[in-house]
Amino acid sequence: MTKELTIKIYNWLAKKQYLKGKYVYTWKRMYVPIPSRFHEEVESFLNQRLKIEVTQQNADLHIILTPVKSFLYAESPPDKT
Repeated sequence: MTKELTIKIYNWLAKKQYLKGKYVYTWKRMYVPIPSRFHEEVESFLNQRLKIEVTQQNADLHIILTPVKSFLYAESPPDKT
């Protein structure tokens, strides 16, 4: 079952001063808010590393997030004991 909502991608310019305010480092941030309606589906992915793929097909923007497996040291013990 697909749920459809309308959202907006937010653009934010962050600034950080350094050398006692002599210089300012700026960088661009983009945010895609997740509506509260989808929080239950997304909760299982919180605090995980996600691989992102962004593709554009015709007038559609596809953002695909897939969990990345972390290093599992416990499953494979070291050779030397």
